[in-house]
Amino acid sequence: MKNRFILSLVAVAAIFASCQNQQKNNQTGDSTMNADTPAHTMTPAAGEADSAMKTSMSKMMENMHQLKKSGNADHDLAVAMREHHKGAVDMASVELEKGSDSELKKMAQKIKDMQGKEVDDLDKLISKYKDAQKNYDPENTDQGLGKAMSDNMMSMMQMPQEKAAGVDHEFAMMMAKHHADGIKMGQAILQYAKDPMFKSMTEKMIADQQNEITEFQKWMAANSNQ
Repeated sequence: MKNRFILSLVAVAAIFASCQNQQKNNQTGDSTMNADTPAHTMTPAAGEADSAMKTSMSKMMENMHQLKKSGNADHDLAVAMREHHKGAVDMASVELEKGSDSELKKMAQKIKDMQGKEVDDLDKLISKYKDAQKNYDPENTDQGLGKAMSDNMMSMMQMPQEKAAGVDHEFAMMMAKHHADGIKMGQAILQYAKDPMFKSMTEKMIADQQNEITEFQKWMAANSNQ
């Protein structure tokens, strides 16, 4: 179990190194690229926002790794979901500031408003769960909730391989990935959480994010040449 945790930390470090290398390449004009990351021309503004989007996702994953688990399923799942939502709010803020597509900016504002409110709702639930009794072993990543949370984290670290063609495409691609990971977290909540209110909130979140993934996919298909 310790080895899996160490491997997870190494993977996060690799993500950060990748983001830093990409940022250096954008700044210096380095033309040496991996075959899986084709050449791509961006304006300085697009490069800046592209980096900010990836940084938001990496920051979210780092924060989630650093969360201390209490051993209560509802508490730990709510804390993880809150941090995941905060990552979505950060990426939506980048799109609102740097993006240009009116449809995506409208979606970004909706995500920022909805998930910002859900962060507040999660804060209330977390406060309620503060002294809840332990009902699982967070150190056991071989089965049960411990395994589900570990698998979820590993899935989140599998970043999209496609090279984004600017700020708007980056937002649509990264947010679709973010929502897919959120749905997996939601499924773990429905399976392992005990609080009916938390489960009800999660069911709505899953439905909303499934709809938004469809919208992002349609946008990317319609704007594949951008």
